[in-house]
Amino acid sequence: MAEAAGRPPARRPDPRDPMRPPDLPVLLRWTRFPSDPHGTGPEKRSAQIAALCRRAGFAVADMQPPVSVPRGRTLLAGLAARWRFGRRASLVARSIGLLGYQANFYREALARHEGRRLLLWETTYDRLLPAMARAAGFRVIALPHNLEALVSEAVFADAGYDPLPDLAAEVSRLSLADAIHVIAREEQWFLETQRQTSRYLPYFPVPELAAEYADLRRRREARARADGTVDGPLLLLGSAFNPATGRGMDLQLGWLAGASPAAGVVVAGPETDVRLAAHRAPGVSLLGRVPAARLHELFVECSALLIHTSGGAGAVTRIPEALLAGIPVIANENAARDRHDVPGVHVYASPEEFQALVKRPLPIPPGPTAPRAAEAALAADLLRLSNLTPD
Repeated sequence: MAEAAGRPPARRPDPRDPMRPPDLPVLLRWTRFPSDPHGTGPEKRSAQIAALCRRAGFAVADMQPPVSVPRGRTLLAGLAARWRFGRRASLVARSIGLLGYQANFYREALARHEGRRLLLWETTYDRLLPAMARAAGFRVIALPHNLEALVSEAVFADAGYDPLPDLAAEVSRLSLADAIHVIAREEQWFLETQRQTSRYLPYFPVPELAAEYADLRRRREARARADGTVDGPLLLLGSAFNPATGRGMDLQLGWLAGASPAAGVVVAGPETDVRLAAHRAPGVSLLGRVPAARLHELFVECSALLIHTSGGAGAVTRIPEALLAGIPVIANENAARDRHDVPGVHVYASPEEFQALVKRPLPIPPGPTAPRAAEAALAADLLRLSNLTPD
């Protein structure tokens, strides 16, 4: 259920990935994340999208950035891209050299692709790729993991940063897509205010992972009391080096010091044992990174999962997974985005409301169902837009 910490460097997917069976028509995809259903939040989202493509009858070929490009070529390509698209050609490639590297990478990947002329655009940080894809005869489906301008490094690193110009640029570049599928209702609503129609595709784990959470739910139900609650410690889970996650965990641990939960508190996730060491006290276990088997034990034993994010994109993967596992969630309003009024999600707006919730016995919630209508809408767009040009 861990979320990614900021924007990682591009990773080269394993070419042996079974995501590309030879008997299916192939779609081209640009994502900076490997499709790993057991990985970070972005990796799980990429895995979900790849699985939905396979269900619709398509294989996915992930674009792989080159290791190096001759310096002269990158400078010329960068100047050309800057001249054509302006200073906001890319959210991350501000220098001419980086912009040229991107332009070369995109041009070569589009030219090499021998499958359907449809691009799945997950890493929506620039307008270069959709513009170049359309010029090469591709149609484009945008599948942004978030509205990226609101979760960029600058949001967390610079208190004076104003994200609105970058947000306007992001809205502009999304308009280059033939279809847009977003992860949260709030993003769908916002884009509609900007006269852009999008479809809502919430996160739901791939069947393999959903089955694991169903097994955890059965184990929790077996140990539940007569009132449907599980008597165990509160669980804080996340990567403490992620600014939004780390700040939220720090706040909640401070508030818990005044609540004194009887069963204690367990904190798990990368660097939680180091960055949150000031909260080490009787009844508070700071475990740091834990293996998957131990994490599953914590899911079975805990009474509730605590999530607090200030800034960032909320907990759009952790919350549905917790609910599938039968774990009630106590979250602030930002973390609970897209999941307000969902059974099992208990939202607070103040420290006092938080302290009251952690003292209440919370029953095992009903599990969410797969968003079949949203999945069908994506499949329809894949079929409609991929059939314009045959293999």
